[in-house]
Amino acid sequence: MKRIRILFVFLMLFSAFLSAGCVDDQVSAEEIAEQMQQKNDLIEDSSFTMYMTMSLMGEETVMEQDMIQKKEKSRTVIRQPAEQAGMVSVYNGETMWTYDPHQNTVVIMGVPHIDMEMDYTGMISQFLNESDISFSGIEKIDGRNSFIMVLEPKEECPSDAIFTGNLKIWVDEETWMPLKYDMYDNEGNVIVSVEVRDLQVNTGVSDDVFEFEIPEGAEVSTLDMNEFVLPEEMTLEEAQENADFDILIPAYVPEGYEFDHALVFDNSGFATDNQVMQRVTLVYINADSNLFIEEVFYEPGSPGQAEFRVSESVDVNGSPGKLAELFGDYLLQWEVDDIDLTISGPLDSDEILEVAESMN
Repeated sequence: MKRIRILFVFLMLFSAFLSAGCVDDQVSAEEIAEQMQQKNDLIEDSSFTMYMTMSLMGEETVMEQDMIQKKEKSRTVIRQPAEQAGMVSVYNGETMWTYDPHQNTVVIMGVPHIDMEMDYTGMISQFLNESDISFSGIEKIDGRNSFIMVLEPKEECPSDAIFTGNLKIWVDEETWMPLKYDMYDNEGNVIVSVEVRDLQVNTGVSDDVFEFEIPEGAEVSTLDMNEFVLPEEMTLEEAQENADFDILIPAYVPEGYEFDHALVFDNSGFATDNQVMQRVTLVYINADSNLFIEEVFYEPGSPGQAEFRVSESVDVNGSPGKLAELFGDYLLQWEVDDIDLTISGPLDSDEILEVAESMN
C-alpha cells in the first residue's frame, strides 16, 4: 500500500506547483511542503505536454498528452499511444466531456461538487518525512534550470517489490514544478519516467478552453455521477440473480481460500451500444491475500478485453488462454462462449490453471 501511495502522490505533484528559493540538504520536509503550498496558491493556470514511459514485464509503454489546467478546470488531449490519439477530456468544474474520435462518441458526465480542501502541507510533509531526501546538483530540463532531489524510503521494501519508492526528481528553479521524475525498481532500473515539456504558467487561459462542442454526428451518452452507485457486496445467489449470464464457479480453490463476496457491475446505463458490458467479480480470501475471478459478458460488437502483450499461451480445457506475471502475481485470461474470464492472485502458474480448469 505504501508503494501505491508513493506513486499516487508524485503523479499528483504534476498538477501542483512548488515555490521558488534556494535549497540545501538542511531544509526540512515541513519547510519543503509549506513552500509547495505557497507557490501552488499563486498559480492561476498552466499548460504543458506530459510524457510518460513505463517499462514493465519486458514491455515499454509510452504515453503523451497535452494538458491545460486552471484551478479545478482541465483539458487533456492524448497524443500517444496511437490507438488513443486524439481522445479529448474536458472538465469545466461541473461537467466532464470525454470524446473518442475513433468511435465518434461523447460521454457527458455530471460531476458532483466535492470539497477539495485538504491539509496539503501536512500530507506532503508526512510523505517526505518517510523518505531520506538529498539534493544532488543542477541540470537543465527542456531548457529550464532544475535542481535534482533524490528520495529513498526510510523503510526497507520487500525484496520482490516492483515500486520501491526510490525516486529522482528534477524541480524547476523558477516555478518549483517537478519537470521530471524517475522511479526505480529494486535492481536500480528506471521503470517509470515522467517529463513535463513546454511549460507555461499564468498566461491568462480563457474559460472557453474548458467548454466542449460536440462534433456533428457523434453518438452521445450521459452519466450523472450523483446517481452512480458503487457495486454492493453480494452472495453468489444474489449475484446470479442480478447477472444476465450464467456465472462460472470454481470447483477448486487453493487451501485456505474461501469465498467472501461477489460484485456485479453493469454499464448499460451510460455506455455506447458497442461498449456495453456486464462484469461479475468473485472474491476469495485467505489470511493475507485475495484471489479475484472476473467474468465479463460483452454485447455483440464490443471490443472485448485487452490482451496481455507479454504473456505465455496456455490451454484451458481446450480454449486458448494467456498467462502473465505482474508484480509477483499471475494473471490468466481465457474465453468460454461469450464470457471473458480473468483470474488474478498470488498463486503459481500451475495453481491458477487448476482453478481455471475447475470452473463450470
